Amino acid sequence: MSRLSVEAQLVELGKLLVAARVEGGLTQGELGDALGYTQPNISKMERGKTRIHPHLLDKWIDVLAVGPAEAAAMRQYNQASRADRVWNARRLAASPAWFHPVFEAEQEAAIILKWTGERISGMLQTEDYMMEQFQAYGRTDVNNAVHERKLRAKLLDDHPDRTYKFVLSESAVHRLTRARTDNPYVALGQVRHLLGLARNHPGATIRFVPFEKGPLHVGPDFTILQFANNKLDRSFAETSNGVQAFMNDTETYDTDMQSWESLSSVALSAEESAILLEEAEADLISTRTPAAWRPGEPLR
Repeated sequence: MSRLSVEAQLVELGKLLVAARVEGGLTQGELGDALGYTQPNISKMERGKTRIHPHLLDKWIDVLAVGPAEAAAMRQYNQASRADRVWNARRLAASPAWFHPVFEAEQEAAIILKWTGERISGMLQTEDYMMEQFQAYGRTDVNNAVHERKLRAKLLDDHPDRTYKFVLSESAVHRLTRARTDNPYVALGQVRHLLGLARNHPGATIRFVPFEKGPLHVGPDFTILQFANNKLDRSFAETSNGVQAFMNDTETYDTDMQSWESLSSVALSAEESAILLEEAEADLISTRTPAAWRPGEPLR
């Protein structure tokens, strides 16, 4: 096993996972319900497209009553993730000072509340959207910046049992459908990613504040973190270049909570927001379609 690449080991692990699930008589959806993950996430794991946390693999083994020999093989293949850890650690060591405390706090939070105005929240971004945004802001370390943001976005996959509430301005959607972009698929891919999360993620809620109900002006983007382990709840303001202030004082937290409650009270419902995204998707297909595309062919 040790001679296989990381990718090959994850594929072999996926084969064992599929065999165990089939033998157990469960569908991907049924197994996902037992593990607290969505069917698409189970599919990605079985196809070797993502690493599996050791605790999740242990739960997987218990749910399917996997035998000792097969369980040992699964755990050995899963050690492939260690090959990535040295590289990830080097990148994290080069990350800006603000990243580490924010990343660690987000990993522990039981509830995450995020408000964003003109842009899509970092945890909701596709990799293509991240690349375009960082390039537009003239970041010279684009690859590292994308890596950091992908780590934060991965939280949604790693912990689907937690609560994630996103409130965004309607202008964030209109910027996707109206702003110029060299690649017509960036905006469309981002909208479809949001739709997928809105429709399928068990812990995520995405809502938009419409122009006619929203305030004339709101403060900067902010995130509120709430914990279940007696750790002090906190909030922070964030820009495309990182965190402005990572606050744990009561006054700042209370102010952000008031803003959150005000914005949330006028936001569209989750279903209305999903419909807004569907309309944005249709708009992008009709206005951004490359000339080579023919009706009836899927947009990649």
